[in-house]
Amino acid sequence: MSRVRWIAALLLLSLLTPSCQYFHRKRLNESDRRKLAEQFQAVIEDAGGGQIWIKHAGHPRYGDLAAGLSLQAVATRAGYEAVRSRVKEEADKEKLHFNYSSLNFGGNRQLFTLKVAQREQTIIQIQLKVVPRLLRAVIVIDDMGRDLEAAHKLLALNYPLTFSVLPYLQYTRETAQEAHRRGREVMLHLPMEPEASAHASPGEGALLVGMNEADVQKIVTDDLATVPYVMGVNNHMGSRATQDPALMADLMKILADHRLYFIDSRTTGSSAALAAAERRGLPSFYRSVFLDNTESVEYTLGQLREFQRKVEEEGVALAIGHPHPTTIAALAKFLPEMDRVDIEIVPPSQIVHQPEIAHLHPAIITAKGSAD
Repeated sequence: MSRVRWIAALLLLSLLTPSCQYFHRKRLNESDRRKLAEQFQAVIEDAGGGQIWIKHAGHPRYGDLAAGLSLQAVATRAGYEAVRSRVKEEADKEKLHFNYSSLNFGGNRQLFTLKVAQREQTIIQIQLKVVPRLLRAVIVIDDMGRDLEAAHKLLALNYPLTFSVLPYLQYTRETAQEAHRRGREVMLHLPMEPEASAHASPGEGALLVGMNEADVQKIVTDDLATVPYVMGVNNHMGSRATQDPALMADLMKILADHRLYFIDSRTTGSSAALAAAERRGLPSFYRSVFLDNTESVEYTLGQLREFQRKVEEEGVALAIGHPHPTTIAALAKFLPEMDRVDIEIVPPSQIVHQPEIAHLHPAIITAKGSAD
């Protein structure tokens, strides 16, 4: 071989050698492949942050997620770009193949397929839909703590519904513990004074108009002690109490001390609660739709459709329902539709800190949307 050919052969070998390790790496056993898949999923979640939703909880049709083989996700353009860059970087580091393809499916929406593999062995595949913005819906179920059977039926829906639990009921503690164990967010459903015309008692542990700060401090602290794992608070009844700026200011100070968020159930259009929370700098939001003022499946389905419209219009919205059999039946029927149109069900803690809710304000309450 001439000197020139010998040098050329050495150069060619040096160019091929780094890529050859991709092809000659030993085939991974199942345990190692799963670990790598989990590693890549963590990379995807970290890179996408609040700009990606990996669709998997309770939905086996999304693929072999236990094995990490296939994921479906929805992301903003920025979220997608961050994910693609980080997945490629991780694949290069692990000396694995990375490739992607894209498909336009109307308007400014695209479907990307990202694949990481070793030879013919897939490590992870991600089908990622790019959308203009993520849509997030919060569904809070009030009045929990009375009925364990209803709690179990709601947990069986396999969607991250939020349980707002009343204090001092027979199953208060057990409901909160089971909800937490199953990965659901827990709130304190804080009893507050209704209008006298409501002819209803808010129950034990209620805030009443005229209470001083020390009274409010003791009641809220005692109520919180009965409900473990609380992340936030919303009002039970309270059409009179939430109109009292001084009472609401005292409440928000205490919730801030406990590092909790507040959701205004908006049982009255004259509520001062949200403004008090905002003045205190407390993470907060408000209810847009009541799901079950009328206990019928058809009514609640109609309210869920209205809720979906609200989410699609504003990007994020919160609905409140109750553990009625009709509500549970309507949720079981409708929640897959929310999933189909790429609306993510999330707990309140995932939205109360988001800057995009700052421009949102509660609509004027109508008779159809009010409850105490």
